[in-house]
Amino acid sequence: MRRSKKKAIYIVAGAFTNKGPEAMLLTVADAIRNRLPDVDIFARIPSRYFQETRANGLIPVNGDPPRSAIAVLISKIRMARIYHKSIYLDIGGYQFGDPWGEKHAWNKLRGVKHCVRFGNQVFFMPQTWGPFSSDSIREAVRNIINAATLAFARDKTSFAELQKLVGTDNPKVRFAHDMAWNFRGADLPVGRQLIQDAGLSIKKDSITVCVTPNLRVYERSNGNEQDNTYIKTFRDIIRHLCSKHGAQVILIGHQLYKDNSENKDDRILCTYVLKSLDKSLPVVHVDKFLPAAQVKSIIGNCDLAISSRYHALIAALSQGVPAIAIGWAHKYDELLAEFGLSSNLLSLSKPTEEILKDIDAAIERLPQLRKIIPPKAEEMKKSGQQAINDVLSRIEDKLED
Repeated sequence: MRRSKKKAIYIVAGAFTNKGPEAMLLTVADAIRNRLPDVDIFARIPSRYFQETRANGLIPVNGDPPRSAIAVLISKIRMARIYHKSIYLDIGGYQFGDPWGEKHAWNKLRGVKHCVRFGNQVFFMPQTWGPFSSDSIREAVRNIINAATLAFARDKTSFAELQKLVGTDNPKVRFAHDMAWNFRGADLPVGRQLIQDAGLSIKKDSITVCVTPNLRVYERSNGNEQDNTYIKTFRDIIRHLCSKHGAQVILIGHQLYKDNSENKDDRILCTYVLKSLDKSLPVVHVDKFLPAAQVKSIIGNCDLAISSRYHALIAALSQGVPAIAIGWAHKYDELLAEFGLSSNLLSLSKPTEEILKDIDAAIERLPQLRKIIPPKAEEMKKSGQQAINDVLSRIEDKLED
């Protein structure tokens, strides 16, 4: 069949800082290359991560915010050229809802309309949506969905939120699980070596627990540094894990900047937790800027993950590692519920004694969970892959039209 001149896909909302967007970006990019090897793949990325973008076979588009009137004009011209020739693939994890406000939704709508105006397709890959409390944000998101080719929700609550906006039988709205379920991590020996380099040797006679905190939860909690209630909770959990269960603990960030002195990332929280603990405890901090594949390998070497990062939970569960969450949005509740792990969702509003009892109960169920999790994780992988396949089929038809 004759192919049209449109042979470009423009991916937005990927990142090499947050390991979740990185996993989604690389997963969909690999799928595109396998199915459509002649297509150029553009990715909007901050300029400081152009090296990582090119190293992964992607063409970087400057995602730095324009800082002057001239820069704004140049950005608009550049984006108009991209919209003119590219299919628009949005892989945002959670960007539409009350926590992000209406301004972001209206700005996104403008980009979508530009792309559609040039006859291109627009896809929103599986992500979290809602809640939508104001009329303005509802109108913006409704218009986004109506302009899009397909939009996927990755949890039941998000799916219901979209159906409220555009109707229960709207063919543009579909349910599918996150693409990161299909992200391939580095081989387990890679993660094991990184753990050893941090000063911890994994022992077969004790459980190894990975802890990944989240700046967003820290910011929503009272207090600063070691006196923050969120940090204190992790301190108490880790002390309990070591004293009662003989556990070894690995602290690792899931949002990582090359230079975390200028832009604070999750590693600062790991530092706060580590400072609040006795140095004699078997606790280490993997304090490095690592690619998502290596972070996933570290998590895969553990017996349990305790995380406030959604994609760190996916990194664990996709490898059969049981997980406990301290969340801040409905996506955490939905994820654990699909595995029958609702009791593994910890609430910071609970007294410490109750949180520690929940930890004890989860550890007691570890043998059972190791059997339950893998089959369900396979279902999630198939669902996420089906979303990718559906989108690529649409794109393929468009390019061959």
